[in-house]
Amino acid sequence: MKQLFLSLCLLVAASMFAQAEDQNFYLNDDKISWQKAYATEKSKEEVYQYFENSDIFQKVKQEGNLIIGRLNYYSVDVKKVGIVGVPQIVQKTDFTANVSISYRPEEKDYVVSLSDLVFVGRGDFLKKKEEKPLEEQFVRTGYNEYRPGFLKRPKEVYNTTISPIFEMP
Repeated sequence: MKQLFLSLCLLVAASMFAQAEDQNFYLNDDKISWQKAYATEKSKEEVYQYFENSDIFQKVKQEGNLIIGRLNYYSVDVKKVGIVGVPQIVQKTDFTANVSISYRPEEKDYVVSLSDLVFVGRGDFLKKKEEKPLEEQFVRTGYNEYRPGFLKRPKEVYNTTISPIFEMP
């Protein structure tokens, strides 16, 4: 009976943990980050050269075994993701983030990690070029948990927008 109860508790805890890390988003110490691994047959040099020469970044450089950069301003494509349930701040602002890309030869993939995600104003919801951390809108500070609004549509919208940016041809 104790084993059944313990198994049930572990299953519930794992389920809750999986929901907190839904669609490539992670929440740690009240900070939102995004991470995804992309399978590739390309070499480390090809992957790194592609990203260094891409127009994805404002600034980009290679440091050791990482590509590090600042993402250009991107906006969600409302034609692609729709607007039902998407907050105005998501629809009417751009976003940017710090990016790191690492190559894993054993897994034959590269991992893209975004941190310090911020909204960037276009002048209608936030002032032009004004930056506001996503956490101010979507995280219950001090509780290390997402606000319910983020889990409904924004996480899906951002994941749909961010994922294709880093897919290599």
